[in-house]
Amino acid sequence: MPTPFAHLRLPASCLLATGLLLAGGPAWTQEGAKPWTATMYLQQSWPKQTETNQQIKDINTALGTSFKTWDDVANLNLGVQVYRDLNPHWKLGLELDYSRGKIDGSATVDTPAGPATLAFEQKYSIYADLLALVQYRPLGTGHRWTPFLQAGLGLAYEKDRTLLTLRNDLLDETLVHVDNDGWFPMATIGVGVDVYLSAQRTWYAEVGASYSWARLKHDVSASGSLVPPTVTADTDSTGPNVWLGIGRRF
Repeated sequence: MPTPFAHLRLPASCLLATGLLLAGGPAWTQEGAKPWTATMYLQQSWPKQTETNQQIKDINTALGTSFKTWDDVANLNLGVQVYRDLNPHWKLGLELDYSRGKIDGSATVDTPAGPATLAFEQKYSIYADLLALVQYRPLGTGHRWTPFLQAGLGLAYEKDRTLLTLRNDLLDETLVHVDNDGWFPMATIGVGVDVYLSAQRTWYAEVGASYSWARLKHDVSASGSLVPPTVTADTDSTGPNVWLGIGRRF
């Protein structure tokens, strides 16, 4: 006995759509055996640096200078993320960020020994972090645009020097000299989107925003006529970030 649908004829377009569905969807979902992704990006950060900035402002107030704070400069870092797909919604990976930079300035001030150059520098010779990440893609991977949520935990390391000197033909004085370095915990949470550049889903552009928590506050040795032998060094990298990157599936 024929089945009730034995003589049902479907349009060719429906047959094609059904075939694509059974095969795994349109070309955007054909990822094959490429469960890894790697993304390189440039990130701009806005760290709080509350106490550090206030110390610089105190110098400006006391000495009549106008040295920049970390709010006045770009805080850029380079980063790379490597992920492994667990399923269409979840990925696990690692993130490595690196940056360096400094703020400096000089001013002429009056002293009992005549006009002198007051020079300030705070230099981060290295700032790096390594994070373990988890990423969730609420829409899965069946689209050209793939939004995601991500979170991470890890460690950061930084090394910096703060130097304030006063010099002229008669003076050669170090007012402040502080070397600071150390490891500290870091956490981050963010959102972003990957946009595949072709139907082969090999290369993609990525844009994202996040908020990080990271702070190193401890007592360190100091020298100079304006500071005691030990001071509190506070590197507060907590704050928002935005990044733009390019990635590849492999």
